[in-house]
Amino acid sequence: MADRQVDWPDYLAGFHASRPGVVEDVLSRALRADHTPYRWLARAVSADAGVVVDLASGSGPVARELARPGRTVVGVDLSDTELRLAQQRGAGPLVRADARVLPFRDGSVDVVTSALGLVVVQPLPTVIAEVARVLRPGGVLAAIAPAVRPLAPADVRQLGQLNVRLRAKPRFPGPVELAGFRRTVAEQGMTVVEDKRERYRFTIETSDDAALLLSAVYLPFTSPARVASALDYLSEAAERRGSVDIAIPVRRLVAIK
Repeated sequence: MADRQVDWPDYLAGFHASRPGVVEDVLSRALRADHTPYRWLARAVSADAGVVVDLASGSGPVARELARPGRTVVGVDLSDTELRLAQQRGAGPLVRADARVLPFRDGSVDVVTSALGLVVVQPLPTVIAEVARVLRPGGVLAAIAPAVRPLAPADVRQLGQLNVRLRAKPRFPGPVELAGFRRTVAEQGMTVVEDKRERYRFTIETSDDAALLLSAVYLPFTSPARVASALDYLSEAAERRGSVDIAIPVRRLVAIK
C-alpha cells in the first residue's frame, strides 16, 4: 500500500500512547563498541552548547545523554504519554509542541538535535525551516535517521527472513535516510558538515527480546498473525543459536547555520 493511505498522525498518536518508551528501550540496547545511537548523536554536540532543543524527544534519551551543568536541554514532543515517561526517567524541561511550529524565539537556540524525528515529523522542509529560524548564526542541527547501509550479507539475509514473515518492511512517514536533507538545509542557508554511518546491533536472546524489538517498529498494515510469525522465527533462531544479532544501520547528519 502507498504511504498516502496511512493516516500517519492517527497511527503515531496511537503507537506512542500505547507503547511509550519502546523505541528508547530498543535503541538503548543497540550497540556499536562502547556506544548507542543516542550517545553517537550526543557526541555531535559541542561541549559549549548552552541551549539545546531535542525534536520528537520521546521518552528523553537524548536529553539525558546531553545533560550537564550550565546547559539547558528542552525536549519537544506531541505525545503526552511519552513526555510523562520522559519526566519519570529524569529528562527535562519538556514542552508539548509541534516541531513544525516551535515555541522558541528566532535565533535563540545553539543546537537542535533529533533522533529519528526528522523521518517522522513531516513535511521535512517545514521542520527544517523552523529549525533554521530558532538556531542562532553558527548554530548546529544534529540528527540521526534509519539507514539502509552499512549491512553485511548475513544482515541482509536475516532482515530478509523477517520481512518475509512480516510481509512488510518497517515504515516511516518520511523517506528513510533523510533523503533530500542536503537540498532542504541548503535552501534554508545551512551547510552539511558531516555525513556518517554506523552499524549497530540489537541482540536477541529470549522471546521477550524479540517481542521488544518488533513492538518498536512502525508496521501500520501488518496483522498480529504476521508479527507473531516473525516473533516465532526470531525466538526459535535465538534458542537454536544462543543469540541473534539484528543489524540496525544508522546515519548521522550534522549541518551548521
